[in-house]
Amino acid sequence: MIRVAIVDDHPIVTDGVVANLRAAGEIEVVATGAGAADAVALASAQRPDVLILDLELGGRSGLDAISEIKAASPATRIVVFSAYAGEERVASAFERGADSYVLKGTSSDELVAVVRAVAAGKPLIPGEIAAQLARAVRQPRRDRLTEREREILGFLAAGLSNRAIGERLGITERTVKFHVGEILARLGASNRAQAVAIAKARGLA
Repeated sequence: MIRVAIVDDHPIVTDGVVANLRAAGEIEVVATGAGAADAVALASAQRPDVLILDLELGGRSGLDAISEIKAASPATRIVVFSAYAGEERVASAFERGADSYVLKGTSSDELVAVVRAVAAGKPLIPGEIAAQLARAVRQPRRDRLTEREREILGFLAAGLSNRAIGERLGITERTVKFHVGEILARLGASNRAQAVAIAKARGLA
């Protein structure tokens, strides 16, 4: 049985997805939520196999929640479920840890197929999203750092601790630690000081 959580701020959308997933069989919807904070809390408490996440949640963007969900429950696969795409948006979702990206206009059969695939550890990205992701990858971006990572890098350069950065950004210390690890990996640095030095040399901080 695949355990799924759904986070969307439109109840009618959530109800429809729940009905379609349950009708497919072998999928159990264990929780639903309506905001980014719900997504992180559900991931931490329920540890679902798959979390279906809208990005337009009224308050905080679902994009910001992706890395926090991964920090709270690393094994949870994230399927972005959005009415909008766009190369930068799609690339940002995957860079933060999304496992697939499905548009809300897609068929219920395709959504079910994606859920089953990512739960089995097999990436399945719809064709139109894959094309946008490929175009985004071909375009140069600033050392592939996300906007949040560049923001945290600036705080690292200022000498702030993980706790202080978390307080400034309103995120947990664990989430900051996750982002710092991503920054080190992307810049090829072995520690924070080296990451800052590399960033300054490249004009990133």
